[in-house]
Amino acid sequence: MPVKGYDSVNLPSGLYGKVKILVKARADLGYRSVTEFVAEAVRKRTEEIEKHNDKVQSHD
Repeated sequence: MPVKGYDSVNLPSGLYGKVKILVKARADLGYRSVTEFVAEAVRKRTEEIEKHNDKVQSHD
């Protein structure tokens, strides 16, 4: 069961493993967990899509 205030998603095992290895091997990146890495990746991609949508809507 997810922690209060969180929901969960499923990742393919191979992708999860790659991120887990990256987080452990690259402490210099500042991620403390797979969850932190995934949350930032989703946040950045969401912002990128929203910016693109804003540009498309402003040209209408």
